[in-house]
Amino acid sequence: MIYPETVALARTLATLPKQPYRDTGKALDLIAHRLGLPRLASNANDPLRVFLTHARH
Repeated sequence: MIYPETVALARTLATLPKQPYRDTGKALDLIAHRLGLPRLASNANDPLRVFLTHARH
């Protein structure tokens, strides 16, 4: 089974620019924008935030 949201998120993560979105918050804002969402939930333990923090810095 393929979940369209997962595909959209994977595509967005794969195409994040290196600069100027090195900041995790800005990267999350860009992801939300590309997914057509007003924002993503802000939780320090969120798996996406943790991934971006470790993968982008």
